[in-house]
Amino acid sequence: MKHIMLIGNIDGKSVDLLRYAGKFCKDLNLKLHILQITPSNESIFISSPYYYNKSGFIFNQDDSVKKKELEAFVNEHTKNLIDSEWVSCKLVKGNIEHALETFINTEKIDLLLTSQALFKNNVGDNDAFKQVLLNVSESPTLIIPENQSYCRFENMAYFSIFMKKDYENLNWLTKSFPVTPINLIHFSKEPDSISNEKWIKFLKSEIEHNLISYHRKDEKLLDFIKRESNILTPEYGCIALTTRKRTFWQRIFDPSTTLNLITKIESPILIFKYKDVN
Repeated sequence: MKHIMLIGNIDGKSVDLLRYAGKFCKDLNLKLHILQITPSNESIFISSPYYYNKSGFIFNQDDSVKKKELEAFVNEHTKNLIDSEWVSCKLVKGNIEHALETFINTEKIDLLLTSQALFKNNVGDNDAFKQVLLNVSESPTLIIPENQSYCRFENMAYFSIFMKKDYENLNWLTKSFPVTPINLIHFSKEPDSISNEKWIKFLKSEIEHNLISYHRKDEKLLDFIKRESNILTPEYGCIALTTRKRTFWQRIFDPSTTLNLITKIESPILIFKYKDVN
């Protein structure tokens, strides 16, 4: 993991999230990218030399002023946390989905960072960004509760339903957070089947990380979330899970039950996006 990104439209003026992101990047030696998108039906390609230069996307004087204002605000609140050369601010005009996907691919973004407030408030273009973050972009998304103080994750919970995607996700986690213990958790009142036990054994043997442990919890997922949210110091510093497979229409109208969980969890939550694994 080398590059993380905040959406400037919704998080660029959030002092708390900027400071969290600055500390996060400094601690893990990451570059912080702030991308602000001016929604438009006209798609603008990052590769276009007319619109792109080293300082970002400049369309007119107003956009240039907006970019300078964003840079000044970001620098003001991250200058004592991360070196300025490790912070990049860019403006893009175009379709939200296209602009975000193109930027992520061009800048090789490893992780999206956003605030929990995005999923609680439907203001302006928030709903569009919410859909893109959960349903369109394949990059993992780290969602930070309001007033969350940064500290390195001392441990992490990964919710599993025994699918092939677990292998890819756990590989990513162990490489991105190499010193963080990871508890692989499955919620079920039934004992693990032989196939599930073999899958856990396979994961532990194939992933080079001696800090992975497995736990089956004999309780409901929402009961676990409620208990974690009602204590001052939660058991886990971060909770990771994968969105479920959805049809095209479900992706538009009902992203998943993940949205319901996001608004209830009071710890940082890392969302992996569902995709078919051949």
